[in-house]
Formats: sequence, structure tokens, C-alpha cells
Amino acid sequence: MSIENLLHYKNMVIRKIDIKGQLCPLTFVYTKLALEELNKDDLLEVELDFLPAIKNIPENCKRQGLAELVEVRELNKNRDIYELVLKKL
Repeated sequence: MSIENLLHYKNMVIRKIDIKGQLCPLTFVYTKLALEELNKDDLLEVELDFLPAIKNIPENCKRQGLAELVEVRELNKNRDIYELVLKKL
């Protein structure tokens, strides 16, 4: 996992993590650790290439009351790279 960026926008933090190459359950573990460092309503952008995590990460975040899914972005269709945008609860 590599931390790409930490941006501040109108009292809100937008943090980016790159977990490409990771498989479940590590995709959720890294996401949860990043979310724990954020405040309520901050955003976490998670770049990943493990397709089951697109479903599993938001479900686990919701189940544990950590975050809600805001958006799924397709970054590179040919390489199956996506970005989840999560809002910390």
C-alpha cells in the first residue's frame, strides 16, 4: 500500500491510497486503517485492481459503520483499475 496524496478542501480532507496488487481481505484492512485516520465527512479515494473488492470494501465499511460509498470510477478499463470514493461516517 502506498499513500499517494492528502488534500485539504474547505475543511474536508481527501486522502488517496493505492492498493493495487492487494487481495481481500487486505484490501479492506488497508482501507479501514486509512479511514481510521480521517474525520467524519472526509473522503478516501481507494485505487485498486482486485475486482471483488469493489463490492466487498463498501459492504464491509457499511456493516462496520465506517464509511459510505460515494462513487466508483473506472480509471483504466484495459487494466481493470478502479477508484472507490468513500465518505467517512
